[in-house]
Order: sequence, then C-alpha cells, then structure tokens
Amino acid sequence: MKLPTIRNKSMSTFDVSVVIPTHNRIAMLEEALESVFSQTYEGTVEIIVIDDNSQDSTLQIVREKYPDICLIALSQNGGPSAARNKGIAAAEGRYIAFLDSDDLWLPRYLETQIAALERNNSSLQKEFCISDIYVWEMNKDIRHKRSQRPYPEFSSALHHLLSAGSFIHTPSATVFPSCVFNDIGLFNEKLRLGEDTDFYIRLLLNGYQPIYTQVALSVRRKHSEQAICLKNLNSRIKNRFDMAEKYYPMLEDGHISVPIQKIYAEICSDFASYCYRQKSYLQWFSLSVRSARYVSWMNVLIRMNEDISSSIKAALKSTIKATLKIESVRN
Repeated sequence: MKLPTIRNKSMSTFDVSVVIPTHNRIAMLEEALESVFSQTYEGTVEIIVIDDNSQDSTLQIVREKYPDICLIALSQNGGPSAARNKGIAAAEGRYIAFLDSDDLWLPRYLETQIAALERNNSSLQKEFCISDIYVWEMNKDIRHKRSQRPYPEFSSALHHLLSAGSFIHTPSATVFPSCVFNDIGLFNEKLRLGEDTDFYIRLLLNGYQPIYTQVALSVRRKHSEQAICLKNLNSRIKNRFDMAEKYYPMLEDGHISVPIQKIYAEICSDFASYCYRQKSYLQWFSLSVRSARYVSWMNVLIRMNEDISSSIKAALKSTIKATLKIESVRN
C-alpha cells in the first residue's frame, strides 16, 4: 500500500493536508483512506486522522496499518467541529481538504480541485473550491449526481445559506487555502447543528468566493444514521432562525436583496417541505401556517401546491419505472 506521501519530519510543509475526523467507523475509514491513496494528484499530501474518542478498534488499526498517517486521538468526544479544528491546527499544508470518514473521493478529486485553485492563484486571492458529488444511498445501493451550487430561486449564495441551509452537502467536496482559517477562524464548536452553514456564511461575509468545478468527484455515502430525525426538527428550525438573526444585520448591499421576513418564511417552508416528504402532514401544515406569519397566504399556498405536485410526480415516476421493469422481465 503506497501513501501519496511519507510524513517526513524534515518536510516543513506539504502541498495539501487531508483532514479526516472519525468516530466508530473503522471499516468506512479504511475505505476513505484507500480513496486518498488512489489520488492522481502529484503534489505532497499530508493525511491527518482525528479519532473523536472512538470505542471501536480505530486507534489500534490506524497505528498498526498506517504508521505514516498523523493520528490525533481525542480523550473526549467533541463532535465534528472540534475534531476538524484539531486537524486544522495540526495541518502543515498550503491547502486543506476535508474528507469525512464515511465519504469517498474519486481518483482525480485532489488533482482537479487544486488545479482550479492554482489556475486562479487562490493562495493570493480569496477563493475556495467546491466539487459536485455523487450521493450513494447505501440501503438501496443507488448513486445519483448532485450539484453543489445555490438553487436558482435564491438571489445569492448567502440567501440560500440563511433560508435553506447549506447547498454544500458535505465538507468532503471542499478545499481551502490554509490562510482561510487565519482570516475567519475555525468551526464553531458550540454549534451541534449547522456548524458548516455557519462557517460558509462567515467565509462569504469575509469576501471569499467559491470556485465550482462542477465535476462530481466526491461520494457522499448516505446511511441510516445520517437520517434527519423529525424529533430534532424544532432544534433545527431554531438553529436556522438564530443564524438568520445573527448574520442578516451584517449583510451589505449586494449580498442579499430580500427582507428578513421573507427569510423567516422560507425557513418555515423549507422544513415544511421536508416534513411533507417524510409524510408528516400535520407538521407540514403547521409549518406552512407559521410561514404565513411572514408572507401572504398566496405565497404559502403556492409553496404547498409545489410540495403536493412534486410528491405526485415522484410517485408517477416510480410507478412508471416499476412498470417498465416488470414489462422488460416479461419480454
């Protein structure tokens, strides 16, 4: 097994530091590491694994099988923000790339991302890089491509972040010049929800602009423990409202062109749509009513109709697909 680079004490810096937080996922972690080892990128790569107080065999296996990896063992579980911050603090690369231990990279990921940054000389400019992703629904063994750009119905990236959360579905598709963390600080460890959204908002408010490579080279493995539970719904809504209240007053002209009341309505509508997809119709209706506190009922009814129409279209598509599959078997 060949690492992209050997962590040599005489090397003062690396081209890229790969920061991988993990907790009780040794099997997935090893697969994630293999995806780093398979990178075509020719620069020097430092791999930093932060074990967030795992209770499985993570520490033992990483120490024995991967001695050239920088392993940081945390004595208490601090969550993903704390683990990433430990990795950032230890990183010696000119660029920092995040990879969650349950995600994967395709071989050209680092090569493509770093080339895009260096094409624009991003170490001297305020830029960071985002790739598209494949979402792998592991329980169904289905993969589908997903864009990582703001939705067109929002006026700007900041508008999307405040109203609908992050359009960057996993940090495993982002690469940053290391100077970013000196400029805007680290991830907010006090947040257990939306810490990545908070980080991206601060990035944009400080003038950093995303480079969208629009190539799907990162794989987000979606498994059961990642499911957003309805029992956390109120906490997630409060978190989104708190973020809007905190950052909206900091926005300058050009950042966003909608009033704060519309943002509140869009937050309620976004979670209402989620509830509808989860068939929690009472919560869907309740959040839709709450949205009407901030905008007209006409706007709310249009959004409710969109939820129903999308559900019908998805059901028809699934039925047609199943029918065609049956017909192909018969023939």
